[in-house]
Amino acid sequence: MRAILLAAGIGKRLKPLTDVTPKSLIRFGDKTVLERMLDSLIEIGIKDIYVVVGHLKEKIKKHIGRKYSGIQVYYIFNRDYKRGSVLSVWAARRYFDDNILLMDSDVIFESEILNKLVNSKNENCLLMDKSYGNTGEEMKIAALNKRVVQIARDITARYDEIGEGVGFLKLSRNYHKELLTVLEGTIADDEDSDYEVALDKLVKRIPVGFEEATGFKWTEIDFKEDIETAKALGL
Repeated sequence: MRAILLAAGIGKRLKPLTDVTPKSLIRFGDKTVLERMLDSLIEIGIKDIYVVVGHLKEKIKKHIGRKYSGIQVYYIFNRDYKRGSVLSVWAARRYFDDNILLMDSDVIFESEILNKLVNSKNENCLLMDKSYGNTGEEMKIAALNKRVVQIARDITARYDEIGEGVGFLKLSRNYHKELLTVLEGTIADDEDSDYEVALDKLVKRIPVGFEEATGFKWTEIDFKEDIETAKALGL
């Protein structure tokens, strides 16, 4: 299994901090968000790691380097990083030849949550936190009969379980063609789309299950308040 980490974004909602520091290099304690993520991946045995970079890419490459804790880290440059995040996933398409973990690199979390995802019996799997607040910013996951039926901020599908998505997807190599198809269609419609638009199309084409992240400590770093939340959680 290989991990593809999306770290190309500008992080405009955290400006002016992100004018000089990529979101993935925001530091908590003695490590950055990205370092913590790499440590968690290594802990569960994943050593094939690709980081999609764009904004302030040289700072990320200089800070992390190509060797990290005994593993090789590979970088993919998304030259269109100022546009939609769907283009960051598209930039990594040549590496969709294995089982993959597709991960936002601005999430800080306790490592057990990742272990639960990787070891899920679901061939394709997302993480759902049912204890989410509803501010309108959350990217939600809706499921019916244990199958994910929609990924969106505003859920319109019929469902029996719902929660906030953590921002990680486990995808089997058996479904890479379907991922490429939905990426192509999404980009053709709008190059400024979030990659979740493509994933929403994907869950309508292939079976995707979920594991509950409810009760685990995690937060996405999008706003200044999220930095304080992460500190309050002790992450």
